[in-house]
Amino acid sequence: MSEKCKYLCFVCMALLLLSSCINQDKGPQRWKVTLKKEDKKPYGTYLAYQSLKYFFPRAKIADLSSGFRYSNITRKMAVGKKKSLLVAVGLNFYLSEQELQTLMDFAAAGNEVLIFTRLLDDKLERATGYTMKDNGYEEARLTKENNGSVSLNALTLINRIDTFGYQGHSLLASFVQIDDSSSNNNAGEERSEAFFKISDTLGLVKGSPDFIRFKVGRGHISLHAAPLVLSNYFLLQKNNKDYLQSLWNTLPSDIGAIYWHDYYKRSAEASDLGVLLKYPATRWAFIIALFALLIYILFESKRRQRVIPEIKPLENSSASFVETVGRLYYHKADHTNLAEKMIQHFFEWVRTHYFISTNKLDQRFAEQLVVKSGLPVPVVTSLMESIREIHIERKQIDEKELYHLYHTIDLFYKTVKADGSTATNDR
Repeated sequence: MSEKCKYLCFVCMALLLLSSCINQDKGPQRWKVTLKKEDKKPYGTYLAYQSLKYFFPRAKIADLSSGFRYSNITRKMAVGKKKSLLVAVGLNFYLSEQELQTLMDFAAAGNEVLIFTRLLDDKLERATGYTMKDNGYEEARLTKENNGSVSLNALTLINRIDTFGYQGHSLLASFVQIDDSSSNNNAGEERSEAFFKISDTLGLVKGSPDFIRFKVGRGHISLHAAPLVLSNYFLLQKNNKDYLQSLWNTLPSDIGAIYWHDYYKRSAEASDLGVLLKYPATRWAFIIALFALLIYILFESKRRQRVIPEIKPLENSSASFVETVGRLYYHKADHTNLAEKMIQHFFEWVRTHYFISTNKLDQRFAEQLVVKSGLPVPVVTSLMESIREIHIERKQIDEKELYHLYHTIDLFYKTVKADGSTATNDR
């Protein structure tokens, strides 16, 4: 056999194995009990949910999240001009004391609560006085021995002679009244405080009640022991759609709002802060963490950084440069060179501040300098003579003459300073 044929056979075998794995995985998942309103698989509740708009055309239909807590039922949901209906669909129905009280208040305001469940919370059992039997098999795997045939023709509704059922997962759960004699006095007292008054038995499974209704204030709380009657698979068998129609017809016709809650398997504990605070270990851990966070915020809220040094304003660099150069020439006793530098700086200063040309140091220049500076004529004349000797005649001067030149030029700078000029420090 060639390498090409071996490779082709290997690919075919791999594809065959992969397809068999996919089929094996898809089968059980397709028949899994989900009871989700959007699920079109056999044990989803898509058909039952969609039927609401046909049986209650004037009702507003709202969906509640699977994790919805009944303690969050608002006054707007509970009280209105028309009655509201809460439909809870799932397998295990657990709730807290607060949620039970909220549901009772919701029903007492004139609303309807319809709960489909295979397992009752003990608080609800004490409140109603009923428990369940033959339940818990709704997810049991069907085999040759347990082929689901026991659920054929198992259900009946009051005031109907026909039977309903299917060959599938169990519908046989039912309600049985709790025997008060088997309960202690404390339990009996606890049950009597929140005891629901039974109003009707609406459905039976093989002669035992599986659909019962309790009067609570102006409304009702109804319990159905077979949540799979809302499954797509059940409703597509024979005349089972008539069962759903009769079930909805047991509710008041003036329903204004419907709240659908497919909880699947709900817990009595809410996933909120209350769970942490319920247990001492987690409660103290939470308190300590909160206290540590508070301490951190108090002591570490300021930004930690080095002290920002004070930045001195920039000095006039030209004046600093001149002073530095002046000291250098002065210490070297090069008075004539220093005087020349002072004269050049003075010329630049005159051009900048007095706007006088320094190309010709004649009588006209001296007159303009007198007018602009406002200094006496002898001061200007003395300065002009010193400048001519140093700048033009190149006379060598001593320290005394340098000192005289400096102070004479400084008189011009001070004059500008007294006048408030902005360029005072440019020397």
